Amino acid sequence: MAPLVLALNEHGTPHHWATWQDAVVYKAKGLVVWEMGEFDWTKYGGENRITGETSSISFSSIIAVRGAHHPKRETPTLTNSNLFGRDLHICAYCGNEFHSHLLTNDHIIPRSRGGQHTWTNCVTACKRCNNKKDNRLLEEAHMQLLYIPYVPSREEALILKNRNILADQMEFLRQSLPAHSRLRNIDRNIKNRVPVA
Repeated sequence: MAPLVLALNEHGTPHHWATWQDAVVYKAKGLVVWEMGEFDWTKYGGENRITGETSSISFSSIIAVRGAHHPKRETPTLTNSNLFGRDLHICAYCGNEFHSHLLTNDHIIPRSRGGQHTWTNCVTACKRCNNKKDNRLLEEAHMQLLYIPYVPSREEALILKNRNILADQMEFLRQSLPAHSRLRNIDRNIKNRVPVA
């Protein structure tokens, strides 16, 4: 799968991931205001019937697109994939790292006890710890959280959406992460780390 291009608005705020096809369209329409990054691509088109020259468009891994508005600070969707990514696949109770298929979404205050399905009430838990906690409160189960749940920022949501982020894109996004973000100090290749089987 080809890497995606990090599209920003004119002010440099991360906006969305663009395919290389989108980047070609932005360049062809004159919508790319500026670009940066360590990676460049050149895409070739057809041959000019008169000159015989092949058309081409080049673009970088990070582009600022005219007309991309300041993104709303929307809360990312709470999915298991996003939750496990936010928590680095680490169980909030035992502290071990696991593959996704061995993890669950645990509600700190169980839904059966009035807990909400929100970012601040959900943590990643291995199946063993989740079964141990069951539908009890932390104090009832004699368990404690190893980290505090939080709502991911827009930049974190962009990181969680793309499994193939280039180093320069990650460095750009990392500069905008909030101080409390767990994604601030990790390598992009989370999937290459060795979790507990």
